[in-house]
Formats: sequence, structure tokens, C-alpha cells
Amino acid sequence: MKNKSNPVPFTFGVLVSLLSLFPFLTCSAQSYTLKIKKGDYWLGGGLGIQGSVAPMGQYIGTSASLSAKGGYFVADKLSVGITVTGGYSIVDKKDKGVYNRGISFLMGPLVNYHIPISRNFFLEPIICTTWGPVSVKSMVSASPEQYVKVKGHAFCEIGGIGPFFEVIPQKAEFGVQLLVAVLQQSTTIYGSDGEAVPGSKVWDNKTGPAMNVEFRLHF
Repeated sequence: MKNKSNPVPFTFGVLVSLLSLFPFLTCSAQSYTLKIKKGDYWLGGGLGIQGSVAPMGQYIGTSASLSAKGGYFVADKLSVGITVTGGYSIVDKKDKGVYNRGISFLMGPLVNYHIPISRNFFLEPIICTTWGPVSVKSMVSASPEQYVKVKGHAFCEIGGIGPFFEVIPQKAEFGVQLLVAVLQQSTTIYGSDGEAVPGSKVWDNKTGPAMNVEFRLHF
């Protein structure tokens, strides 16, 4: 089975949108002390939330994720780096015949830009792409209880922008990113015997909002 909706050229669209901001970015004359000059680097982590849908099509509520990130400033205010994200979601309503538990582990490159608004306040556009394994346990029958496992790989493109504040002079910032995530995944259903169900491979595309709260140290 295959989802026939065409995937959005997401990363390209975000890049074009950010390019339209560049004339305004170069006009900022605000002084700042946060270490975001060429040759600096940052390490951080965050907690994210987003709407989650299982590969079989069931809505499984809001998923939470923990991420670790790092970046190196290849130019003033512009950093490239890597992100590693572990996601977990669960809906446990067995009395209504609904149980879904999803786990994912994704990693990939990122690009981040600091737009100084004031001495200690920044807007930060970010784009990243991640790839990795996903696994979902899903109830297919409540009486008697029967489950299937859905395993596969996901490719996720994420882009957005958010406010960040310098909370330790020169050294640290804290902020929130409002994001849009485009998920493409290939999954296969496995029965209780651990064998793949013939003809169950699914190619799926989904788009939805996300939010990430982050703390970063700068060096």
C-alpha cells in the first residue's frame, strides 16, 4: 500500500523563504556578546512535542522527543551541525480497544542562523533533516487482545523559527522553536509470530506542526 500524496519540496521552500530575509538581516546594527562569531561553536539539548500518527494511519496523540544538538559557526551567526533525536508516544485506552506505542531514533544535519534583535534577544531560523528507525506496537483486537508491530525507517525534514534569549552573558541561551515537520516513512507490519505480513509494506507522507524548547551553551 502506498500513500499517493506528493511530498512537499520542504527544505527548498524553507531555504527560499529564509533567503528573502537576508536583506533585513544585514541591516542589524545591534551589538551582542553571545559567542556566535566564525569559529565559535555550541552544544545544546531540548524537549519537543508534536502531533504523531502511526504508520497504519491511527492518530496516536502527542509525541514527546528529547534531542541533543551541536553546531559550528562557519560564518558570523551562521552555524552548521548535527542533531540526534529520540521520540516516544503512547495512547493507552485498552478499554476502548485503542493502544499505540511508538518509538523513533533519528539523526542528521542542521543549519541554524542567529538574527540579533537586541543585545540579548535573537530570532533563529533552523532547518534540519533526520533519518533513522521507527517502531510502533498497535492493538488490532481488544477481545482477545492482539497486537502487531510496525517497523521501518523514517526521513524527516524540519524547518521553523523561534525566539531565543541570552541567559548567561556570552555563554548560554534559552528559547522556543515553532516548527513544521514533513515525515516520510517506509514501514512493514509484523504479526505476533514476528513474521512480516505479506503485502503490508507502506510508504507514507505526513506533515504537521511541532515545538521545541532548547537550552544551548556557546564556546
